[in-house]
Amino acid sequence: MFRRFLLFLALLAPLALAGQALTVVDLPLAAAPGSTAPQIASAYDRSLYVSWIEPTEAGKHSLLLAQFDRESQNWSEPRQIASGADWFINDADTPRIAAGLRGKVAAVWYVRNSPDSHAYHAMISTSEDHGTTWSAPRKLSAESDATEFVSLASLINGKWLAVWLDGRARGEDHAGDTQLYSRIVGSEDPDTLIDGRVCDCCPVSSLVLPNGAVLTAYRDRSADEVRDIVYQRYSRGQWSPASAPRSDGWHIEGCPVNGAWLSRRGAHVATTWFTAAGNNPRIVTARSNNIGNSWNLLAEISDPENPPLGAVSNVVLRDGSQWSSWVESGGTIALRNVTGAGEVGSLERFDGTLRTTGHPLLTVLDNRADQSSKLLMVRTIPGTDAAPGRVATQVVTLPHDPKAGIDDCGCGPGEVTRGHAVRGRIEGILPDRNALLVAHEEVPGVMRAMTMMFQVDPRIIPLVKEGEEILGRMERRGDGKWWLFNLRTVRPTR
Repeated sequence: MFRRFLLFLALLAPLALAGQALTVVDLPLAAAPGSTAPQIASAYDRSLYVSWIEPTEAGKHSLLLAQFDRESQNWSEPRQIASGADWFINDADTPRIAAGLRGKVAAVWYVRNSPDSHAYHAMISTSEDHGTTWSAPRKLSAESDATEFVSLASLINGKWLAVWLDGRARGEDHAGDTQLYSRIVGSEDPDTLIDGRVCDCCPVSSLVLPNGAVLTAYRDRSADEVRDIVYQRYSRGQWSPASAPRSDGWHIEGCPVNGAWLSRRGAHVATTWFTAAGNNPRIVTARSNNIGNSWNLLAEISDPENPPLGAVSNVVLRDGSQWSSWVESGGTIALRNVTGAGEVGSLERFDGTLRTTGHPLLTVLDNRADQSSKLLMVRTIPGTDAAPGRVATQVVTLPHDPKAGIDDCGCGPGEVTRGHAVRGRIEGILPDRNALLVAHEEVPGVMRAMTMMFQVDPRIIPLVKEGEEILGRMERRGDGKWWLFNLRTVRPTR
């Protein structure tokens, strides 16, 4: 029986590099002055897109999209997704895009129910060719005229799952509750009620997991006005509650307009959120190494001397580390990493603002083992009295540790979940065979618990010790041998 653990140590996780700092450079984007509401989406085939809204003539607006060209390292010319009048434009509920494989892209935006109404509903359109052409726009739901804060997920069967805050039960006097609903886009099935009472205007985040399920994070609302982030899992057409890193117990009488942000790399899932429980505004991040079934890292990462406003985003890198961003009370953008071992890095800051629509969002641009990783940030650059603001993109290059991130499985993008998860203890090191003798737990449906020899990349041998408890993945390769890779050591509970 192996001891339970709270934190896992990334065997190859990067350490803080003295004297090295991240760098930020602009990546030109053809977004016009006055552009707002930036969004970003990436697919596991490395397709990467950014969207934004631009005002056009006579109070109309256009939703535009650009694709990142990895050969030229530039954005494509903008392509129009949709345009129209009476769009609902604000700084909280902004259009969303999502990316699937083989050029699939989906987009939602919002249109007022009538020209003089504050009520609005979501419209959706999809593309099969990287956003070159788009389907005719249609209402997201045929049942409701109050579909708000939509989150989209690209399912492995090629379909789209939409999750949103719904006001159908609020009534004209707004006395009823906001609810959480979902549907498969294009399905003839009715909308699915997920939660009957949720916070009214906090963004929703959805994430497709390696097993094809979808994890969704949103802010709940209890009968006594506790509004904490909760999680639901969609699998095989059904929703069920998922574990949460913690309950903040934030009692607040109004909506804080702040949701959580989910991201992942392989089985490593990160969530970052804002809370002000106890009248103490802060940013919290947590990570799971088993697709959100349980959470084994929790850290408060904001600066108490510069309280955060929220507007969070995050990414997970190949070594198990994660970076989170948010906006501070002074208007600056903060960026901070947490290593795979749970060590909180130094705080980096950028000039920024939250007074215009949208908030800074991150995605991974490049994450190879042999060079510095790069993040892509999309945000709104504030305007001046002489010129309006605009949407801009920037490349954030992270410090590089050449000893970190050995690619011990030859995994390409999206392949880090190859094989089967395994946990065990190193009983012997066999350098002459490039192998480890490991006593491992049962791998359900694959192998009973036993002690056996695994082949490993020879670079792993000097980095491990007998007696260490490990977490990794195993697979049988073309040579007929079982290989162990993506190795992590485990810190047991004391």
